[in-house]
Amino acid sequence: MLVMAMVWLIPVYPSGVNHLNFEKSPINMKKSIFLLLFSFSLCISNAQVDTILWLVDNLSQIGGHDVQVIGTPEVITTDIGMAIEFDGIDDGLIVDGNPVAGATAFTVEIIFKPYSGGEVEQRFLHMQQDNDNRLLIELRNPSNENWTLDTFIKAGTSSQALLDYSFVHALDEWAHAALVYKDGAMEHYVNGEKELEGTVNYQVVNSGETSLGVRLNQVSWFKGAIHSVRVTHDALSPDEFLPIDMISNTKQVSKEILDFQLLPNPIQDVGLLKYKIPSATNIAIQLFDIHGQKLSSFFEGFKNAGSHEIKIHRNELPAGLYFLVMDDGNNRVIQKCLFH
Repeated sequence: MLVMAMVWLIPVYPSGVNHLNFEKSPINMKKSIFLLLFSFSLCISNAQVDTILWLVDNLSQIGGHDVQVIGTPEVITTDIGMAIEFDGIDDGLIVDGNPVAGATAFTVEIIFKPYSGGEVEQRFLHMQQDNDNRLLIELRNPSNENWTLDTFIKAGTSSQALLDYSFVHALDEWAHAALVYKDGAMEHYVNGEKELEGTVNYQVVNSGETSLGVRLNQVSWFKGAIHSVRVTHDALSPDEFLPIDMISNTKQVSKEILDFQLLPNPIQDVGLLKYKIPSATNIAIQLFDIHGQKLSSFFEGFKNAGSHEIKIHRNELPAGLYFLVMDDGNNRVIQKCLFH
């Protein structure tokens, strides 16, 4: 058994906006996307592409934007982290922001779980500047046995809907949906598989708001849970999508199985990582950046069962938010840490 403690780097710049470029990671480092989703929501950008990641885990702010709560949606703990649950009757959230604003090309991704017993038409992600400029990710549930993805873009007098009932997916399971647009062409995907494509004369928007769990005009309520939304101001390929397979196969564990603690937190120069392992094993404690590249190794070798500690030196790393992760191949635990 191999136990690994990994730190994921997200520099925080003086403007308060984190600069980050999501790229395809090596196979054994694809978990980096899950670690981001598991722990926080933020807006991130760099010179090439803007990426906005929202973790839907509270009822007050999402991605730094104020939230209007409709009905009584609930924050729940799931096997992939915190999410918001909607009852399919009158629950929804309206976020004071439109993450596609300014984008000439974009990829909108959402990780969600549709429940059994919902209405036939459920519009669970709606981004809109005005009634003539909007996009939606929806589902159709005609038989309450499975669901079909429906996506829609309207831009002025041009519009396009993508819907084909021959593509069906299981209810009560986590899923990933993506709507991709570039140069007049739109496509949509479920769990990384392309289903449909079409054309639309998209017009760039500059403002707007977003609804989760319902259409903005409060119809077509969603019954299920929403975990996260990511918008990238570029057309991504499927191998650049958030990896739903890694997310759905990841589970949280109790401290009796794996446990670690970083003190102090935030760290100025040096921190002390205290960790406990349940059985003797070889372990590796390593430092990675967000692209899955190893920066350094704090320890590699054999450890007996029990409690241990090791110093974590900041060295030349910039100030910012990091993630400590302990992984034994079957279980992992995650803790935020901050370098001042």
